[in-house]
Amino acid sequence: DQKFTLTTYSPTGVAITSSRTKKGELFLGDVNTQLKNKNITTDIKADTNSNIFTTITVNEPAPGVKAILSFKVPEQTSGKVELQNLHEYAGISSSVGLKANPIVNFSSVIGTNALAFGADISFDTKLGELTKSNVAVNFVKDDLIGSFDSK
Repeated sequence: DQKFTLTTYSPTGVAITSSRTKKGELFLGDVNTQLKNKNITTDIKADTNSNIFTTITVNEPAPGVKAILSFKVPEQTSGKVELQNLHEYAGISSSVGLKANPIVNFSSVIGTNALAFGADISFDTKLGELTKSNVAVNFVKDDLIGSFDSK
């Protein structure tokens, strides 16, 4: 594989990255643009298959919160909204697809470098049931690392 990447930055905070990758006889390319304005970052990526991926991130719309909107054009069912709330010893994240009968995801973790507990669930609103439910525990002490995951 061969890859070539070129990035340029403007004085106003716009970053443009163009890349080309050769895999065997196949050439792939994309163009990425990142726009930053105060607490809002917009990332736009266009690829050689005429897909446009967009992610809009709002940092701190409320204390400790990050809001993320992502979607792909022309795919109409790819939109997703995610909210994250992070603290020193805990974090929660929730996302929902922007379509009829979306899947709603929720994950959380609480703990320290020594002991942490986490959970991850998904609810399919079309089926009206949980499609994923995992819990995990992690313990670290000197030379000992122990983990449990309910997958």
